[in-house]
Amino acid sequence: MLDKGHFITGEYMMNNLQKIRQQNGYTQKELSDKTDISLNMITKYEQQYKDINGAKLRTLLKLCLALNCNLSDILDDKETLELLSSYYEANLK
Repeated sequence: MLDKGHFITGEYMMNNLQKIRQQNGYTQKELSDKTDISLNMITKYEQQYKDINGAKLRTLLKLCLALNCNLSDILDDKETLELLSSYYEANLK
């Protein structure tokens, strides 16, 4: 998991959203068009100028649907992931 603004040897380290977007073969513009999330906001999430862990649930769900992934795949905040795991365990039995 990545910390906000994490850098390795002077190079920007890709976050989960960027990795998954690229694995799906989308450009930032294509993901923006597919989700109706501004290109500027996608860029900010990927460059970690904006913390994706604080995004609105509807934004996260649009991204997950477009990228065919789970919330836990794009989030990287330990507390949020633990809460999400507890939620799944309690409600999806």
